[in-house]
Amino acid sequence: MLLRDVYFAIGLLTLATVFYYLINSYSSMKYISRTDKSLVDLDNATIVMPVYNEKPEIFSEAIESVALQGCRFVVVGDSSYEPYKSIVESRGGIFVHQTLRQGKKKALVRAMEYVNTGYVVFMDSDTILPDNAVSSMMSHFVGNVGGVGANLTIKKTGEPLSYASEFVERTREVIFRAMSAHGNVMNLDGACVMYKTGIIRPFILSDEFSGMSVLGNATPLGDDWQMTGYIIKNGYKAVKDYNTKVQCYPQENMKKFFRQNLRWSRSNWIRFGRELRDGTIIKAGRFYTLEMVYTFALPFIALGIGAFKLYTFLFFNQGAFQVENILEYAMFGNLSTIGHHIFLRVAVTLANFGGSAIFLGAVVQRMNGERLKTIGYGAVALGILFITSIYGLLTFWKGNSWGTR
Repeated sequence: MLLRDVYFAIGLLTLATVFYYLINSYSSMKYISRTDKSLVDLDNATIVMPVYNEKPEIFSEAIESVALQGCRFVVVGDSSYEPYKSIVESRGGIFVHQTLRQGKKKALVRAMEYVNTGYVVFMDSDTILPDNAVSSMMSHFVGNVGGVGANLTIKKTGEPLSYASEFVERTREVIFRAMSAHGNVMNLDGACVMYKTGIIRPFILSDEFSGMSVLGNATPLGDDWQMTGYIIKNGYKAVKDYNTKVQCYPQENMKKFFRQNLRWSRSNWIRFGRELRDGTIIKAGRFYTLEMVYTFALPFIALGIGAFKLYTFLFFNQGAFQVENILEYAMFGNLSTIGHHIFLRVAVTLANFGGSAIFLGAVVQRMNGERLKTIGYGAVALGILFITSIYGLLTFWKGNSWGTR
């Protein structure tokens, strides 16, 4: 009887996953953003960029895109000096040098000394802005919006990691669009995000931001989700401007890709625990809560189902796990007629395949060319994300330094 009860629980989790795919796919397609062009005033915005050891050619490309936005910009060199200073000043920007390396958060704190505009844009040193990115993002500050993130894309370098990373970003876009249709997104990426200065300044200058610790140890992780969580906790909305597609460079090799995602995983687990503790996950709305809980639970649901399949196959000679048996048990109390069995087998198979196919279709719809390559390498990326998600939870307290990006 216990084995049947476990079967039943696993079956419900499987169906919940299908529902998760379907609701994200549907919600992502119906989302329509609200904008107001009258809010745009480029003289009222400042772009802030910290830089540490970025490749000069990539940094130069990023600064070139910043200079075309038509607003002030400040770059903080976190122990990095030349050629960054010359590149910034040649394009009319302000360069601030921190002699000692102090990390990204301290660089943002320092930069706020030079921000006296109503809006501030934080971006990474490898982010390439499209024309009119700042004006487009500013137009999204309708009503009680406190922060607006850009839509991240990965620059296609021809390397497998560029396709793998792009698949991950398009998957996240579908989920974020779905969250946008119901309220707040779970994160405004630090690669490019705009805030109302008056809202975010007190938090950036606080010890809570730059002095965050995990189990008593200081950590540089979490600048983007800290800011996102702050505005949500204080009653403001966190939204995305999906029309502003900024480009970021992929990691150079698989080892760096793995470390990057492990760093993000550890940061996200810390964030998940803190939002559960301080109630942000509830304040952000029911759909936000659903997405957060299921996003973090999904790797373990997949791991549990896989482990249970293997267990029953090895020790109970049950063969492969069949969801229709669980449903039949739930609906009829026992394994009844062959007709019922066949009907449920077909229904559940179609539901599983259909739910996954619809979600993949929503992801593919957001891709721009070379879709087969992106999907193929994306499957590898999802495997890495699965590993780093679990390993990140088991090692969330370990320190990570801020690298180039």
